[in-house]
Amino acid sequence: MADEESRPGSHLADGTLPGEAASEDSVESATSEPDDEPADSLAVTRGADDPADNVSADGASAARSAHTQVDPRPSTELTASDDGSAEATTDAESDTGSADGAQPRHGVLRRRAPRTPKKQHKKAPWWELPVLIAVAIAVAVLIKTFLVQPFYIPSESMEKTLHGCPGCSGDRVLVNKLIFDLRDPHAGDIVVFRAPADWDEEPAPRAPANPIVKGVRWFGQLVGFVPPDERDLIKRVIAVGGQSVQCCDSKGRVQISDHGVNGPWRSLDERYIFENSAWDSRSRPAHLASGGSDQRTFGPITIPKGRLWVMGDHRGDSADSRFHCIEAAPADHVCGTSDTTVAVSKVIGKGVLIAWPPSRWRTLGTPGTFKHSAEAALPVLGGAAFVLPLFGLRRRRRRR
Repeated sequence: MADEESRPGSHLADGTLPGEAASEDSVESATSEPDDEPADSLAVTRGADDPADNVSADGASAARSAHTQVDPRPSTELTASDDGSAEATTDAESDTGSADGAQPRHGVLRRRAPRTPKKQHKKAPWWELPVLIAVAIAVAVLIKTFLVQPFYIPSESMEKTLHGCPGCSGDRVLVNKLIFDLRDPHAGDIVVFRAPADWDEEPAPRAPANPIVKGVRWFGQLVGFVPPDERDLIKRVIAVGGQSVQCCDSKGRVQISDHGVNGPWRSLDERYIFENSAWDSRSRPAHLASGGSDQRTFGPITIPKGRLWVMGDHRGDSADSRFHCIEAAPADHVCGTSDTTVAVSKVIGKGVLIAWPPSRWRTLGTPGTFKHSAEAALPVLGGAAFVLPLFGLRRRRRRR
């Protein structure tokens, strides 16, 4: 049998010659190898009988096996896409290219992270708007009750500082209601107060008869947009408790003394006065040269503690302390204080701002002629600001 197989010209079982089978195997090996490995291809095509060739073929196979060995654990790589979303890339996926046609790197595919769907805005519940309206009304009532309240100027007694003249739109002023919880009114402050019982010259508002209008008016008063039914007046403080006041000096000006009726007296430079009342230059306090025709001269009067002497800036048309003093003492205009002054407890607040109309927006400060009174109170206020926190801290420690 061995002789028959080794003889030339003998055929194999499939009808091919031995040389032809070797050639076909060589061709298949050569075509299966890549072009970049010529040494391995040469080793395969030489024939199976050469031992060196066999060694080269075995080495090339081992090298190819080591080169093509793949780690079974896929590696993941995060890359950033154009739209800012993160992309996860793995080596385990097939090298087929991305969906947008871009060619991926060899052995690495990109996997886009799932995008979170956009949140849809939920429709607000039906009760949200009524609740917000109720909260807004409650806040407005609290602010009006404890902090700031608007007031309407119905008369011309404070012209032209505050408009209330016939034919013009009355001013709306904002009144600070908290400030007099911290300090007493000062001379020069514009204050709103409850009118004393016999100060009935100012016009009183009338309540409407229509129930619907009355309800609207009540709501407006509740939030502070409608003037209250009470007769609230607005005037300027001229003298406070402990001071003495009189009129006039040789120029017809009001005078103030901090040390009683014996003086010394200082005259006020009241440039804010619109129209002053009638005055006879021969008159002096406690002595009228022209009888009852003089409507400016009065005093001297010492203001009790806890009371205020108030006057309007329109002196010719203001039912104020001076006006009631002249009515109470027509002979010499030296009157008492019970019906001519206002109790500090009746003061509602201090006017701080003209809120309406917009063309008259401005603050209501203290005139320079009263500045020294405010400056005199600064040391007291500064001492209180320093002592009160220490006093509160001490009480807190005692409670512990």
